[in-house]
Amino acid sequence: MRTTKRIEAMKRVEAIGVFALLSLLTGLAAGCAGGSGKGSTVTTSQSSPRTYFAAAVAGENPDNIDSSLSLATYTIDDTADTFAQFTYSFTGTQEGPQMNYSGSTTALSRGLLSLGIDFSSGAFGKSYPTGNFAIELAGQAGGLVNLQGMPFVPLVAAQDCPSFTTTQTFQFVSIPPWNPLDTAYGRVDISTSGSTVTFNNIQQFTSTGSQVTSYPDLTNNPSAITSTTGACSSTFYGNTVSVPNPLTITNPGVGQSVTPGAIVGIGPSNLLVEANKSYGSEAGNSSTSGYQPFLGAGTGAMGLPQPSSPFSSTSINALTGAQYLGVFWGSGSVHDWSSLVASFGFPSLLSSCASIIPPGVTLTNPIYGGDFPDNNPGSAAVQANGGYGNCDFVIDLGAQDSANNGLFPKSIVYVGPGFPINTTKSTYSFNATAIAGQLNGKFAIFLIGVDTTGTPNQTWGIYLLQSN
Repeated sequence: MRTTKRIEAMKRVEAIGVFALLSLLTGLAAGCAGGSGKGSTVTTSQSSPRTYFAAAVAGENPDNIDSSLSLATYTIDDTADTFAQFTYSFTGTQEGPQMNYSGSTTALSRGLLSLGIDFSSGAFGKSYPTGNFAIELAGQAGGLVNLQGMPFVPLVAAQDCPSFTTTQTFQFVSIPPWNPLDTAYGRVDISTSGSTVTFNNIQQFTSTGSQVTSYPDLTNNPSAITSTTGACSSTFYGNTVSVPNPLTITNPGVGQSVTPGAIVGIGPSNLLVEANKSYGSEAGNSSTSGYQPFLGAGTGAMGLPQPSSPFSSTSINALTGAQYLGVFWGSGSVHDWSSLVASFGFPSLLSSCASIIPPGVTLTNPIYGGDFPDNNPGSAAVQANGGYGNCDFVIDLGAQDSANNGLFPKSIVYVGPGFPINTTKSTYSFNATAIAGQLNGKFAIFLIGVDTTGTPNQTWGIYLLQSN
């Protein structure tokens, strides 16, 4: 459901209306220079230290020691080998920016970063000082963070407002938890003019491929959004886009009234991250309950530029033959979830991979991989093996959609008996949709699927970034 009930955990999302307030303070009418145009790539890294916008992902820690329910920034310094995470809020006892935890970084095989927490403002760092990892895109244009005991969060380097010389088409997948009847994936055309960012030709689809035409779980069953505008400006999180434009703010502070909105970051390699926000319950105004459903459902969405031409057989072989690091994100609810570091692709295929596929099944465009022993890619044994994980999972991308480059709507995921979340202890499969493209000349694959066999029944997000 898209109602406030479905995203009740998002009540705890910090910075109520912060991006709207910051946008007003910095001037929505101000133009934003820089960014990347259609087809452009960034081949140089950001200067160090670099700061990323991190979207919130709904999933409560069972020990109630912390969560990923707050919009945040991560600052990573390769020179000093340090990192820090900040949130910005005027709720509770926090007034303004706060460093929640910080510590050291260690570079591991395949470009993985191990994050050691030396300082924590709460109980999290004391409970989980190690076992925390970050995966960065080539050129440090974005990435993923997986902290032990928390849901993963996507990162994007929103260092400039987007500035496209021609319209750029993006494909996106929702970030669970989300109702399978809601938007699972879609596409959008994005254009810019100064600080105005226009989202046109929005098409949203359910996990079964049906086009979303309305939102029956929102008040008055509104028609699906097919176009909207946002405003980009400098905020605490970088140069981010507030949607819709303008946001409604009445008496900011206690009892404020704001339109449900979203915040979007687009990095220099055109990685797109959308964070949905729910304001109605916090503002005490039922008329504003819900959130802005213009792209993804659930927590938000992650997107890639749509390839300008279909993947050829040669490029699909390159896509499936590459090596990836990423995250498994399985979520039955905000209270029942799993977040694991993922590794796909091997220098040579392991013999154990073949045992996952049921007899008589022929795969089309498979990618083999899995988790790491004890969810610890930093262990001495894993590092001695080149940083590769288990082979207990197969993504069969299937055929590319004939009308949408880089879309694989009939993907099948095979969960092997050795995968730690597989309580059936035998191979089973579920249907999924994947999008694929390139960021800074490296492949990226984002997948969303619905698992009705495993325990719990849950939605899956798998996010992979090429590591070789």
